[in-house]
Amino acid sequence: MKEEDMYDPIKSWMEERGFTVYPEVECRHRGGRADIVVTNGEVVGVVEMKQSLSLDLIEQALRWRGYAHYIWIAIPYQPKSYKKFVTMVLRDYGIGVLTISKFGSVWPDKTATFARRTLPHLKEALTEHHQTSEVKGGQSGGGYITPYRITMNQIRRYLNQEGDWRTIKEILDHCETHYASPRASLAKALWQFEAGWCERKKEGGKLYFRVRPKDSGEQGKKKVAYRLPEKQWNVLLALAKDEWRTPTVIAGKLSGVNPEQARRFDSLFVNQPLKTLIKKGWVEKNPVGRGQYRLTEAGHAVILE
Repeated sequence: MKEEDMYDPIKSWMEERGFTVYPEVECRHRGGRADIVVTNGEVVGVVEMKQSLSLDLIEQALRWRGYAHYIWIAIPYQPKSYKKFVTMVLRDYGIGVLTISKFGSVWPDKTATFARRTLPHLKEALTEHHQTSEVKGGQSGGGYITPYRITMNQIRRYLNQEGDWRTIKEILDHCETHYASPRASLAKALWQFEAGWCERKKEGGKLYFRVRPKDSGEQGKKKVAYRLPEKQWNVLLALAKDEWRTPTVIAGKLSGVNPEQARRFDSLFVNQPLKTLIKKGWVEKNPVGRGQYRLTEAGHAVILE
């Protein structure tokens, strides 16, 4: 059972007990990301998930001491009992254990102990984006909510509402950002990382941005993807699923490429096509991850054409 497969049963179990569930919550004050955060009024809890019980999982859960009232670890059901040492650690630190059966049932194997004194930073990190996105706790491939993505979602929503060119100042007047130096950082991010949906122009020494019109493609360029070099086209197809992927995963999905070769020589297979596709605005690189890529909306449109 994968970690993300445990999310829905845990979410249902928590909601039945009056908790609101937030997946993949990043807390910059603590320097980490919780698989699941739950709240009920002022009470905050954390659930860390793994495919098996280990000291690494316990250590991962312990980093939330002082930030959450309840801490749980969640693992698939295992018929073997815990070792005495593990049981002592869980009891001494008040960590609860949730086990998930292959049928999706959740059983509280060990009860979490309530901690009275906590810092507010984890709760302050919760946003509506954690609930409105389709991200699941424990999800791999970089599909999590980050301060960067929250910033861009707000800006895109604002520019969509305005429907016209807006300066960086106007954008910042209406949208909060996570940047320490927002003007220069935001202008660079919109141009370099969000070019798939955002276009810019310069007039009178000022930069203006807006959402790319859907009909802004050149006339007579239907089926433009079919005139791409074969490797670029194959890379686009390998990214057709809307999630972040590493060069190794992309190379492993290319037609005619041996998976073992892909693992050893991924950069030789896909780095150059990726650079070209990024310049075209059809692929974007994860600005907060390492070597992860996905299609932009323009890239999806190319495939559909």
